[in-house]
Amino acid sequence: MKMCSYLHVVYKGFFSTLISQLLFEFPEMNAMIMRRFSLPGDVDRARQYVLQSDGVQQTTYLAQRYCHEAVREISKLRPSPERDALIQLSEIVLTRDK
Repeated sequence: MKMCSYLHVVYKGFFSTLISQLLFEFPEMNAMIMRRFSLPGDVDRARQYVLQSDGVQQTTYLAQRYCHEAVREISKLRPSPERDALIQLSEIVLTRDK
């Protein structure tokens, strides 16, 4: 699997985690998703749900756990520029703003 494809899967996984948490806390959000946020106020209401939810914090916590586990496993590889780049990549994923 190409690295960009892998990162896309990881991103989708964390995005799905956030959506699952939001749907658990705010079941009415399902209707907004199904209609693709097409009604006036849908986007603003969804934004409010995200701000009220602890889903972002839970998703961030999961990302940190997975990255730390990845670094622990990657560190078992023999030292190399590639190994160092993978470790650095995990740090970038956790500290980026977008």
